[in-house]
Amino acid sequence: MKKILVAASFPKEAMRGLTELAEVFWLRDLSEGELDALLPSVDCLFVQFWPQELTRERLARMTRLSFVQSALAGVNHIPFGDLPPGVRVSSNAGGYSDEVGEFAWALLLSGAKRVVRWNRAPEASVGRSPLELGRDVIVLRDGVLGVLGYGGIGRVVAGFGKAFGMKVMALTRNSVDEEDVEPLVGDAGLDTILKASDAVVIALPLTNSTRGLIGKDRLEFMKRGAILVNVARAEIIDQRAMYQHLLLNTDFVYATDVWWTKEGKEMYPPELPFFGLGNFVGSPHVAGPSAAAAGRPLRNSLDNLLRFAKGEAVSNVVDPADYV
Repeated sequence: MKKILVAASFPKEAMRGLTELAEVFWLRDLSEGELDALLPSVDCLFVQFWPQELTRERLARMTRLSFVQSALAGVNHIPFGDLPPGVRVSSNAGGYSDEVGEFAWALLLSGAKRVVRWNRAPEASVGRSPLELGRDVIVLRDGVLGVLGYGGIGRVVAGFGKAFGMKVMALTRNSVDEEDVEPLVGDAGLDTILKASDAVVIALPLTNSTRGLIGKDRLEFMKRGAILVNVARAEIIDQRAMYQHLLLNTDFVYATDVWWTKEGKEMYPPELPFFGLGNFVGSPHVAGPSAAAAGRPLRNSLDNLLRFAKGEAVSNVVDPADYV
């Protein structure tokens, strides 16, 4: 029977099915001594955010470790370089797709319809005719939607785009069998999407190749009145370049649910007052937690853990070369 160490805040009763197939230990229940004694016999880790207790030295002692399951869709928090050789890591891809895809569209619509701008500064509409105000509103039908990352979240976002009568262009490394989606690849494909799109939604993982992917030059590729939505990771965008772009292009909108990480913590950058800008929309990283509240991420990751416990092939295994 395999041993699984859980470093996540999910309730034990929700994982009862797993305890019937494996020996399950909760990190929060273990003393330092108990943890050290257990480590050499652990086959699998189930982590939400990487726990500080699992240091490089302790990982080196986990000689039986063969699988790590992330409760999050992103796995950039996992120290791939410190894992023992041959350890497979699975993301929780698909666990957040519907809820995060919905939230992406909430951000997109709030930017396109200027909802936040007018709510924040109602005096800006005083003295302007309804027709003049109406010209500020972006009509999405017949426009182009760019989706960066065509996994579960990206497909949900694209589905809403089609319902709005938009042409969908997708940046993807995988084949796309949908006739009404134009797939593009690589840097050239990204630049094509940014230049053509009226709205772009980022649903990419944070990897070596996507960190800082959108900086000053690529922001300048985009239409002056475009909307850029980020429900992935903030570090995909150069934060200072984004702030300057918003200052210089007041018709451009950046709407985000994710924030740049500083000292290991995701936070709003006080030195760059984004919230003082009329063309910025921000929320406190709640898209993913809305999915967690519905229970889907736990069910999705638990299914993969059950496959591991049964000796079956696991899904959503990532390439460590993208992260090391």
